[in-house]
Amino acid sequence: MLWSAASAQDTVFVPAVSRVGVLTGDPVSIYSNVVNEGAILTNPNAVVNFYGKYWYNVVGSALLDESVDGVSGTGGVFRFLGNNPRYNNIGIQSIFGGYNVAGKSGTTFPNLEIDNPLGVLLADLSDLKVRHNLHLVNGHLFLNGWNLVVGNNRPGTITGYSDKSFIITGPAINGGFVYREQVSAADGDVVFPVGTNIASYSPAQLKFSGTVEDFRVRVFDSVYQYATSGPANRKDFTNKTWNIGHGSQLVSTDLTLQHMNADEGQDFSSFRSNSYVSRYDNSAWDFIDNPDYLPVAGALTSGAALRTSTMQMRRFSDGFGPNEYFAKASVIYGPYSPAIYLYFNAWRLSKYFAQLEWTTTRELNNSVFEIERRYDQDTGFVKVGTVPTMAANGNSTFKIDYKHADPNQYGGWTYYRIKSVSKNGRTSYSEVKAVPPFLEVNIWPNPNRGQFQLRVQGNTGAVLVQITNILGQVMHQYELVSQGTVYVNDLSKGTYLVVFYDKATHRLMRTEKVIVIDR
Repeated sequence: MLWSAASAQDTVFVPAVSRVGVLTGDPVSIYSNVVNEGAILTNPNAVVNFYGKYWYNVVGSALLDESVDGVSGTGGVFRFLGNNPRYNNIGIQSIFGGYNVAGKSGTTFPNLEIDNPLGVLLADLSDLKVRHNLHLVNGHLFLNGWNLVVGNNRPGTITGYSDKSFIITGPAINGGFVYREQVSAADGDVVFPVGTNIASYSPAQLKFSGTVEDFRVRVFDSVYQYATSGPANRKDFTNKTWNIGHGSQLVSTDLTLQHMNADEGQDFSSFRSNSYVSRYDNSAWDFIDNPDYLPVAGALTSGAALRTSTMQMRRFSDGFGPNEYFAKASVIYGPYSPAIYLYFNAWRLSKYFAQLEWTTTRELNNSVFEIERRYDQDTGFVKVGTVPTMAANGNSTFKIDYKHADPNQYGGWTYYRIKSVSKNGRTSYSEVKAVPPFLEVNIWPNPNRGQFQLRVQGNTGAVLVQITNILGQVMHQYELVSQGTVYVNDLSKGTYLVVFYDKATHRLMRTEKVIVIDR
């Protein structure tokens, strides 16, 4: 039997050469800290009540069971309790598990039970593995940036979880995962009882139809436009993003996500009945106009359904990749950008019009495009036209091309941008493009024999004119103010470009081609 009767700072050491057996069904209590350098053996009826402040498994140590190899049997239960009969409440406890997820090696507990109202914390620089059962009686298991593995060549079991007792992965984008080993179709529903803090239970459940693969899940606060970056949407989503990973099988998987209603955005809450599980795909959160599964009260708990929580299921018939992000969005108030732009350009079509063209790769609940224009003497953009969406019901996942000619006779520079507006008033913008004033150019004769005239009219400022060969070498350069004529001589046979720049801004205004033939 292991026992220490001294002060609260005393420590039970299991030396590296030791093999301590706990073979009876009677509970064994440890009131001090534990540093395990050797091996502790427990049979299936054994219970080790640990009341100390920290448990440290040194590299090379072991927690064996009754089997021949020491890890394939059932073993006993290591129960962490915070109310120490000798030293009263010692607060949060900590575990240095001695396991490494990346190397899949190290010390593993056969069974672990958490019964500490203030919880148990994973110590720095070590993951934790439980071969069979993790039982959550009271309090939380804080990953503290490290990983928890449940199962040994099978998913193992997690029991007792509820909105009062679960595994906390933390609020940050990066952190520890909960792993379940070797999940397969035979395992049915596999629950990951996770949350970001003690008041925000946000579990996930997976039903995988493939052969064995390890799965990992963590949840963090906020839903960012680009999954892990960009602005956070606090209106149309719940305040949670689930990061889920596994192997390479792309087979049907049912994903159920549950959140506390207190974590909902204002607009999400108003339209909760029309909400769905959204997947971050192709640089955007996807949109489901008519979800197959309606939200219901949260049932991912060991007790009765939680009426203050909501869960949704979504079936991914083709599975999902090895590292993906999921959130919850409202159908009425769909995800972020009404349109994602692949291309936008604007140029001077004639003295009277500017031509605008743009292409979208995805539209979500989109309604209309607004043409916004700003002259160089203005301080802001103004709406000057509209173009309705060509996406069916405002939703598309393929390229759509748009065109618009804007009446424009302005004598200076004009700036354009496209504003997409969703059915619920959400907006997104294209980049800004500059359009030069109309510049009337006459070149004659063209083709010619090395001598021609170049006349410019209509500009309000100074214009730089460069004549370049096909290699980009500048053969002649001129400056014209307002309007003027240039006589060009002595060009040899070839093709030339006449390029016009605004002198003040060095922006390209226009390009013309000149051909010189034999003299």
